Amino acid sequence: MRTRDVCATTMAWLVLAAPGLAAEDPHIARIEHDLRPLVQVQGRIEPSTSLAEAMAAHHVPAVSIAVIDHGRIVWARAYGYADVAGKVRATPATVFQAGSISKPVAASAALQLVQEGLLDLDADANTELKSWRIPASPLTAEKPVTLRGLLTHTAGLTVHGFPGYAAGAPVPTVVQVLEGKPPANTAPVVVDHTPGTAWSYSGGGITIAQLIMTDTTGQDFPDLMDKRVFAPLAMGASTYEQPLPADRHDGAAGYLSSGAPVVGRAHTYPEMAAAGLWTTPTDLAKWVIALQHAYDGGSQALLNQATARAMVTPGLGGWGLGIQVDGQGDSLRFSHGGDDWGFKAQLVGWLTGGRGVVVMANGDSGMAVIQPLVQAVARAYGWKGLEPKLIAAASLTDAQMRAFAGRYGHGLFSVEMADGKLWGRQGAGERLEVVPTSADHLMVLAMNLGFDVVRKDGAVTALKAGDLVIARDP
Repeated sequence: MRTRDVCATTMAWLVLAAPGLAAEDPHIARIEHDLRPLVQVQGRIEPSTSLAEAMAAHHVPAVSIAVIDHGRIVWARAYGYADVAGKVRATPATVFQAGSISKPVAASAALQLVQEGLLDLDADANTELKSWRIPASPLTAEKPVTLRGLLTHTAGLTVHGFPGYAAGAPVPTVVQVLEGKPPANTAPVVVDHTPGTAWSYSGGGITIAQLIMTDTTGQDFPDLMDKRVFAPLAMGASTYEQPLPADRHDGAAGYLSSGAPVVGRAHTYPEMAAAGLWTTPTDLAKWVIALQHAYDGGSQALLNQATARAMVTPGLGGWGLGIQVDGQGDSLRFSHGGDDWGFKAQLVGWLTGGRGVVVMANGDSGMAVIQPLVQAVARAYGWKGLEPKLIAAASLTDAQMRAFAGRYGHGLFSVEMADGKLWGRQGAGERLEVVPTSADHLMVLAMNLGFDVVRKDGAVTALKAGDLVIARDP
């Protein structure tokens, strides 16, 4: 059964609220029916879409959400199916893979070790590693890799992210991952530019931080995180165990952008600190609140005030220690997204007013639903910083528009022209409107994703988004 087969009217009543929380918060109905494009074109009126319609359109079986206001969780709900074939409905207690939201949660435990004097943010990381060492490089002769660099993505390291391992496939050790040796499916983690000189997102660096933590404490990583973060914050549903233990039946199955299920329900991530957290929005909301309280000088169940403030102080790239920091004044906030095979997630916490929202989904196209939903929450409550981006569409000829059409990255993304507009498609997912803002820049409205157009001899040869370049297929 494909997700699309669950029609919007059916999805509308497949809703479960968390026990003990306000099930009829006056904002909920408005939020559920007020999803709008993240990027809006000047001069156009964009109609709102309901959450149920968005989930059906993008083949996202389940969405789970927790909302924080005035320092407490004010409501939590889950929509749709944790398992489509088994007709298992999602509840606020259903756990999802958090993807890279694993990183800031892991970073908070590393910072506890720093507080206790067991780790040093600015020491050469090789002095704190026992089971493996970062390969020697002329680039580290004067500026070594440090824990601070690892947590802020400024250590000059490679390997952006990890695809995980299909159910039943051999799973490498952490050292094998770092060395890029079989059965690891990613390249070795090495220094490719001088530490401290640039921001470059590195899941490989966070995996080194994981090894530093386990080498220092002598504890398995899931046990370390349970004792330092989950137990103190009553995050009872959360675990870094990979794969999810067989005796746990609360895990959602992951789904591809086509609506097909991930084989074996989910991939396994030995890179636990980078991508291995199973959790719920409600549990992550508890973590957000604990960080906010520590920042304000309140509860130190997670961190003390000085460490919490250091964690959310932006440096290169706008990143603190394990988390992105944006805005100023009333819009000052920390955030992180998550992207595992078949799962997507988003966490945002404001540093004033005890406000925040966490959304998780079990579909590869989940961000097309999650991000508009997060904006709808901010709009309903009047929270600043997440307003839609306004762009001006360029006036191009039909020939100029058709020049963009084609497949890129072996089908990773495709562009077509229809009805006088450009449409993009990620893999086999739903088509999304693409608006050219110039002859050399395209915006995917629903994804808030911009592509620079790469040309050779006038012909379009690739699309570029940040460090990602996807070549046009022959």
